[in-house]
Amino acid sequence: MLRVALIIGLAQLGFATVIPLLPLHLTERLGASVKLVGFVVASFALVETVLKTAWGSVADRLGRRPMIIGGLIVSSVAPLIMSVLQTAWVFVPLRIIDGAGSSALWPAASAIIADTTPPARRATAMGALNMFFLAGLAFGPALGLYVAGFTGSYAAGFYLASIMLLAAALLAAFAMRGLGETHLPAESVEIGYHGAAPKPHLDEVMENARRYPLLLVMLVVAFLQMFGAGLLAPILVIYAKRVVGLSEHMIGTLFLFLMLSIALASLPAGRLADHWGKLRSVSWGMALASLGMWILPLSPQFEVLAAAAILLGIGYALSTPAWHAMVSELAPPGRIGLAMGASQTAQGLGLVLGPLLGGWILQWTAATGGRPPRMTLCDAILFGGCLGGAATPAFWRARRTDML
Repeated sequence: MLRVALIIGLAQLGFATVIPLLPLHLTERLGASVKLVGFVVASFALVETVLKTAWGSVADRLGRRPMIIGGLIVSSVAPLIMSVLQTAWVFVPLRIIDGAGSSALWPAASAIIADTTPPARRATAMGALNMFFLAGLAFGPALGLYVAGFTGSYAAGFYLASIMLLAAALLAAFAMRGLGETHLPAESVEIGYHGAAPKPHLDEVMENARRYPLLLVMLVVAFLQMFGAGLLAPILVIYAKRVVGLSEHMIGTLFLFLMLSIALASLPAGRLADHWGKLRSVSWGMALASLGMWILPLSPQFEVLAAAAILLGIGYALSTPAWHAMVSELAPPGRIGLAMGASQTAQGLGLVLGPLLGGWILQWTAATGGRPPRMTLCDAILFGGCLGGAATPAFWRARRTDML
């Protein structure tokens, strides 16, 4: 568990190092427009999101370890090419290839954790994976900017990202020997359109038939939850600066503190889910996150923003490890990689489509006129809270269907 988590944390540190450098390099060094930068960023996010389900299925058949190593090698080459390209639009296909490599990692890593841990400890293991992932995401942007500022070159940050991704690939090649070699069960046979299923013992066939509709509902809830949270992405920083009055430095400090707090809380939150129940952790986590979004627009005070951020962080830390553990337990036999990839695709689509709608809502409400800007921002944030809050009763309905 710790070996896989360390590899993923190092890989995410490499990916996150590029996040702040790429827009600056495109606009300042290559003269790209902000619109083109948006296409470059969106191409990576969309390809990474869409391909996770497919790569998860491939990992079930070829093994998890080869997918992780191959994805890291592909992604390690992309930053090197970024440092020498002189044409801005070529970054779009490059980031598509980069996203294809990145998308191979996460379903395979989650599937290894599910393969190697019993259900009673799976949320703890998923919490450890989430902790290293968030730590890499928190430190990566600051590391990239520090290296670029110290050397006076964005290329140095790209070189560092490539080195870390290649190091993660080498670590996976040596440290994961004997891990991630799970394939579809040899004794499985094809039954109907569901693909691989165990030999037809009645109880097992009935159990598998029960899993599919519940897993589908969980995927819908995963999309809805992240779609609601994604609505805040283009709004929250604007709200913090224009309405609450925070400086860019303070916003960055708060973001780093929040991400590190969530990362540190992920492991104990996973242990808590294993002890008091995964369903309870998911439900309470979603409810607390929704409460945070609902109180956010109540008052333009720093204390309210901080309280909302704390609730959002606690909600994410509580629900995420338990959610991934539950998805892995509902996966059909031999299809854990596919199920984990599908869940991550659903969440990723929410994070891709949510910001698009959030930005449109902000622009549309601002164009209507007659209302102060603070209320316009609050309306958009509150709408995000509505959709995020809808995830909790939807999940309870899924649980009731399961019980019936």
